[in-house]
This record gives sequence, C-alpha cells and structure tokens, in this order.
Amino acid sequence: MRKKSKQVSHSTDKASQISDNSSMRKSPGDVLQQDKQPLINNAVILVEDSGSINADERAKLLSKKLGLQVHTIPANKQKQKFSQAQWQLVFTTQGLVLRLSSEPSWSDIMVDFGAANLQYRQQHGGGRNEAIAKAIGIKGKHSVNVVDCTAGMGTDSFVMASVGANVTMIERSGVISALLDDALVRAQVAGESGENLECLSICERLCLLQQDAILYLKNNSAQKTQTDVVYLDPMFPHKKKSALVKKEMRAFQLLLGPDQDSADLLTAAINFAPQRIVIKRPAGAPNVENDHALQPNMAISSKKHRFDVYLLNQ
Repeated sequence: MRKKSKQVSHSTDKASQISDNSSMRKSPGDVLQQDKQPLINNAVILVEDSGSINADERAKLLSKKLGLQVHTIPANKQKQKFSQAQWQLVFTTQGLVLRLSSEPSWSDIMVDFGAANLQYRQQHGGGRNEAIAKAIGIKGKHSVNVVDCTAGMGTDSFVMASVGANVTMIERSGVISALLDDALVRAQVAGESGENLECLSICERLCLLQQDAILYLKNNSAQKTQTDVVYLDPMFPHKKKSALVKKEMRAFQLLLGPDQDSADLLTAAINFAPQRIVIKRPAGAPNVENDHALQPNMAISSKKHRFDVYLLNQ
C-alpha cells in the first residue's frame, strides 16, 4: 500500500469492466480477488431495473465471479421477494442490495456512503476527536495508512477515511464485497455529476480488496513498512434477536456463520507487525486471544464500543 491521496480511481465509462487479474482496482467493479472464493449456496442475482449503472453487464460479471444464476424481474412489490433462493443480490434503481427471502419484513441491505446518517456523523460526529480516530492515532496534518481486515458494511473504513486516513478495505465475502464495490461505483458516478463531492473525496481514500485477511497479512509482509495501522472488528455473537441487533449484523451472521478465527486474525496482525493494531469490541466483551498472549497497551471507549490498541515497534 503506497501513501497517496487517491487510492481508488473510477471511470464511469468502464463501470462494467471487472479484471480477474491480481492488480489493483482501476475501475468500478474491478475488485482485487487473489484467493478463490467458495460458491455461495442458495443464492441468486436479480436484475430488477436494467436502467441502473450498467446493471445487466455487471450482473453477468458478478454471476461469473460468484457462480450464481441471473434473473430479470419486474420492479414491483409482488415480485420483490424471489422465493427460489434465500439470498438475493438485486440490482435496483437505488443500487445493489441484499435481500433475505426468509425475512420478508426486512428492508433491503445496501452499502451507501452517501447515506444521511454517515453525512450527519461526518459533519457533527467530532472528526478526529471521535474514539475511532483517536484509536488509529491520526493527528494534526498527518495521515495514516490503515488496513481494515474486516470491512463489512464499510462504515468504520469510511469514518477513518473521513478524518484523513488512507484505508485498504479487505473483505473475504464475495457478496459483501459486491455491496461495497457498488457503493464506490455510485459515489463515483454521483461525484462526476457534481453531487456530494465531499463523499467522493472520502471514497477516493478507500481501496477495496476481496481476499481473506489472514492470507493478506501472511503474504504481504513487504507492505508492513507502509502500513501504520491494522484495524480489526471481529463479528461478536449476538444470541438474542432483539431490535438492538441491526438487521445487517444478523444477516451477516446467517450468511457467513460464526466468527471462529478472531484469535488467528489477531495473531496474523501481530506477526505482520505494523506500528499499531486496533480491535473494535463491544463495551463489555473480553479481549481477543492471540498466540503471543499480547494484551492491549490502552483502550479507548465510546458509548457502545471499546477500541483496544496494541502498540508495536515503538
């Protein structure tokens, strides 16, 4: 990862191009994928609105990557839940969304870096005084290079980029990676049309890689001198189906299964040896174990979370 102000470059004329090579992404839909992803069971790709950004072509490319069938359906409520598959990646007028047919009351799950809640947080959330900004150690006019090993919905990556960090988002799930990539595509298109230029500026500090984070850390030791922070947000098991547990988290737990490699991921991060490792945890959760029996040097707390900070090579 090189230090630069723009880590992602999009071109709407190339929005349908996806490279299978292991080079950095150069256009929307071109996500680095270095390790073979398993096929996803009981899932399908739907094109609800062919007028969205190159939806038909992108659906075909996504089908090839994930090994899923593509169907075109009318954009109406009666056909909204395609019952032949539990998981549906749907190209809609708003963007690519994830639907779960077994939960018809759930609204669509979509990554949207231009969402009102993110924009409000950017404007009123405290900036570099936020707990996550303090945890990654970004200060003054200096930036930091962050590898987010658990990108998920991309919220933490976006917040870190909004305070000036250059963030490499690593996501091993092909489904979730597709949602993230579509959000970057939409941010680029909106920015080029003069809408939400600030969001585009933030997204240009994001780079998306579809890969297993443990393999990335093991195979990219040469990058560690250019990586300031490794950021981890392991999926914490929620045993109760309460309104307090977001539908996105519940869906991801169903899609991905239990998180069984948090300790291995932290151990790989320690072996990678950046200057700093940050682990996001629920406020009352125990520390993540690791083979080195390493304990956090400090913890920075927010209302609901705790950021455990490990300082290495200092």
